[in-house]
Amino acid sequence: MSWLQSIKDLRYLLFFLVPVGIYLMVISIKKITAFAKAKMIYEIPVSSIDGSFTLEDGGKYDIWLSGKKYSVSPIYNLDIKLKNNATGKSVILYPDFFRTTANSFKDARIKLYTFSVESGSYNISLTDSVEERENIINNRGIDYKKFSIQIRENVQGLTIFLGVLGIILGFMAIDVGLVFPLLYKF
Repeated sequence: MSWLQSIKDLRYLLFFLVPVGIYLMVISIKKITAFAKAKMIYEIPVSSIDGSFTLEDGGKYDIWLSGKKYSVSPIYNLDIKLKNNATGKSVILYPDFFRTTANSFKDARIKLYTFSVESGSYNISLTDSVEERENIINNRGIDYKKFSIQIRENVQGLTIFLGVLGIILGFMAIDVGLVFPLLYKF
């Protein structure tokens, strides 16, 4: 008779998975939305070619290409350079191999580079030579006025992975917590 009681206790334990799953899904959704809402530090239209900005805090930052969804993108025509205004040294830009994207209904963003810097003033330019600048502006296949380069705070890819994994595990916990106790009569 005691084993029958322990099986009934298992039913209550499985019901306990429902609030655990809901909590896990809520936390994971918050982590994923934090990625999509990463703080923008600076934005420059692609047609402007270069601009300056100041970073108050040192750390990791990302360079994103933002523009209208479903339009021809200048992603392969850009040769982005970043220099420290105080020292004149170029900042090493690390390409994003996975091409992380963030989309809304009308707009899209794609992560191009990641870089680490100290606080200070920086200059971003899309190319170094005058001929290349004229070619970029006069290229008739792409409307560069629709696109901009954004500097945003870095969000780790591990955060996205753990957020998606948390949503999946949360959904599974809710499913197991509801279906198994109702499906099997203990």
